[in-house]
Amino acid sequence: MDHKNKKQESNFWKGDPFTGFILGAIVGLIVGSINIATISFPWLGRLCFLGIWLFVGTQPRFKDKRTPEQIAKDKEERDQKFEEIREQAKAREAERQATKEQKREAKMQKNELKLQKNQLKIQKHQLKNRSKIKCPKCRSTNVQPLGVHKKGFSVGKAVGGTILVGGVGSLAGFAGKRSKKTDFVCMNCGKQFKK
Repeated sequence: MDHKNKKQESNFWKGDPFTGFILGAIVGLIVGSINIATISFPWLGRLCFLGIWLFVGTQPRFKDKRTPEQIAKDKEERDQKFEEIREQAKAREAERQATKEQKREAKMQKNELKLQKNQLKIQKHQLKNRSKIKCPKCRSTNVQPLGVHKKGFSVGKAVGGTILVGGVGSLAGFAGKRSKKTDFVCMNCGKQFKK
């Protein structure tokens, strides 16, 4: 059995050729880039790559000295750590989603409270206006507005202004144009009036 393992093991690659290849490639790229920018020594990056790959791959001190059981155990521990990290990430994501949901609900409640406050303000304003305006016939406060009333040109005011002031007095006919009145109707007796 040991004889078969010895045959399978290479006499040349006694170290870790895979790690040597990766390390040599990284160092070779860095040295090659610096070489191109500054020194311009031909093949310097490739030579560094080959030297590191051969050195790490052939030296037995770089060989993994763990037993297959230790390698399997280390792999299980690594996989378990990765699983714990994944679970922690999922827990953090779930917590983040819960926090977003709580903020959304709090915002909706705040908006609902604002709507309720605005409705209360409108109701107070309506009650205040209803208490001020009363029907002249039955004294009821159950009145509704119909529309805004504007006064037009008044012939009587124009004639009176002309007599009192002269030619400019005809402008007095427009004096009532700015005053706005609203038409109301009493919901109890049906009387229409202006205020």
